[in-house]
Amino acid sequence: MHAYNAIISLRRHYPEQVSGFNLSTLLRGTPNVARRYSNIVNFANMNLGDLNWKEPGMQKHVWVNDLGSFSFWIQRDDLIHPVVSGNKSRKLQGWLAYYQEQHFQGIVTFGGAFSNHLIATASVCGDLKIPCLGLVRGDEGFSNAYLNYCRARGMELKFVSRSDYRNKDLLSSAYQNHEGRKNLIIPEGGKGELGLKGFDALVASWESDFPDIVVHASATATTAAGLILALQKRGAPTKVLPVLVLKNEAEQKDALKEWDIFDGFEFLSDYHFGGYAKSDSRLLEFINEAQSRLQVPLEPVYSGKAFYALIHEVLPLYTEKKVCFLHTGGCFGNS
Repeated sequence: MHAYNAIISLRRHYPEQVSGFNLSTLLRGTPNVARRYSNIVNFANMNLGDLNWKEPGMQKHVWVNDLGSFSFWIQRDDLIHPVVSGNKSRKLQGWLAYYQEQHFQGIVTFGGAFSNHLIATASVCGDLKIPCLGLVRGDEGFSNAYLNYCRARGMELKFVSRSDYRNKDLLSSAYQNHEGRKNLIIPEGGKGELGLKGFDALVASWESDFPDIVVHASATATTAAGLILALQKRGAPTKVLPVLVLKNEAEQKDALKEWDIFDGFEFLSDYHFGGYAKSDSRLLEFINEAQSRLQVPLEPVYSGKAFYALIHEVLPLYTEKKVCFLHTGGCFGNS
């Protein structure tokens, strides 16, 4: 995706938050989000403990098709921040708090060339003046809007061969003291126990009126684990329906077992459209229709697949339930 398309997408879907962005600022360096978008997130005094992620809340929508008229809700986590959006902001909260508590001096993390986690980490580190290194899976010299954004925010990038990238323990050890700093190693995607903590605030925002069903895109089950544990903590009867965006149901089930999660969820595994980042004309046409109807941004890797499952399976099945679609963000490069 070209940098130009990424900027056009942000302008269209988040006009108030990114009114000052243009192509040149993306390539040279972006404005200070803490100052310009204080209504979205507050980095007051550059104190990690004072991070104040806004809870955007749920919006009610109606979808009409040949089967009838269906009411549902969308938790607009894509509005938390124009770049650090959705589950990426949720997953980073616990890691950033730990960074401050343990007096780290820099951050090292992992991702592919189209990683929403990398751009989210680069954005936060840029605002908080945290030195950061991104270990990128792929060949040296590759460039796109995501990597350009990371560089513009001050993230150092090092490309790692696909074979070396598989051994993240070795890479973590090699870069733990990169540039003589005490670096916090954040796993790919922000997963891990610390990556679950941000979902507690989301579930707390539902406390007065929990949804019966929550639908969301799922690649690693971290979001599902965070939601389920926070719901169980509050005794909420909500059922979580993670929509698999790739063919890894066994892996995701194993991930939930690591957190002793055996119920309260049901994977929807028929909506990966061929695998990770794969799609077809049916999905793309549906996304265009949904965006036109609802004015909610979607993309074909994560949110579009989950929303397709919502409309075609979940809503017709749970007509008497309060169904919530959790928008996990990730629309940075959506054109």
